[in-house]
Amino acid sequence: MTAPQAQSKLNEVYEFMMSFQGMINPNNIRFSRWLRDAKALRKSDPAKGFIMEALVYRAQGKLDKAVDYAKKSYQLDKSVANNDYATLLSNAGLFEESVKLVLINLQEDNFNTHAVNRLIIDSSITIDKDALSQGLSLFKDPNHNYKDLLSPGYSNLENFAEKIRALEQANITLDTFLAVSSIATRALNSNYLGNSKVSVDIQRNEVGTFFIIDHKVANVDIDDCFIIHDKYTDDLIDSDLSFKDYKRIVYNFLPLEDDDLSNDEVRNQKGILV
Repeated sequence: MTAPQAQSKLNEVYEFMMSFQGMINPNNIRFSRWLRDAKALRKSDPAKGFIMEALVYRAQGKLDKAVDYAKKSYQLDKSVANNDYATLLSNAGLFEESVKLVLINLQEDNFNTHAVNRLIIDSSITIDKDALSQGLSLFKDPNHNYKDLLSPGYSNLENFAEKIRALEQANITLDTFLAVSSIATRALNSNYLGNSKVSVDIQRNEVGTFFIIDHKVANVDIDDCFIIHDKYTDDLIDSDLSFKDYKRIVYNFLPLEDDDLSNDEVRNQKGILV
């Protein structure tokens, strides 16, 4: 396979990752073809071959293999894989690892908008104020062109203390919150590829404080959401967490309406490089 052909095949995968929204069919015939192309690409450009293979595994819902192959690419050439590797770590529910990587990326490239966006999303789950503060200070926006991108980050910084207090009031440890978020994210991404939006509502009543997490998923129906939720429930029960750990967390998967997600949010949530 010539270099132009190889790049064309990789671009095909990127275009698919950016455009597809729906439940995953791991047996899609194009995935087998792309995996063959990725192995061929490794001969001329190993880093690109490995990242191509990682993205195909992500498209199949094989999250651990996707992370493994992205890591191989990153170890060969950081410039090829750094942003996609961070996204795939996040897709696999490895939020803390993603945050560490994007901070490295921002130290090496102060204008990396993908890295700062990834940091804002993942630090909202890790509730890592220090990491978010560091990343926002590293990012350079001399002409104030990225106010819309950075605004959620500064809002998160203001809301972290309240979120931590609410967790304490609900007797939910940060480790439990992270574990539940990871299990839910893996359940979603094992079955689905596309846009989604997470909202957290802290509800207090006579029983106590509850975290209501609504994860809205694009281009699915309620039956698809039940499939994802069943996977989440099974994995939650099989985890090391006990019911008393997570009983105050209510996690819902719901169909995303067209007007729930702005165009900017669509671009940010995708997080795969083109």
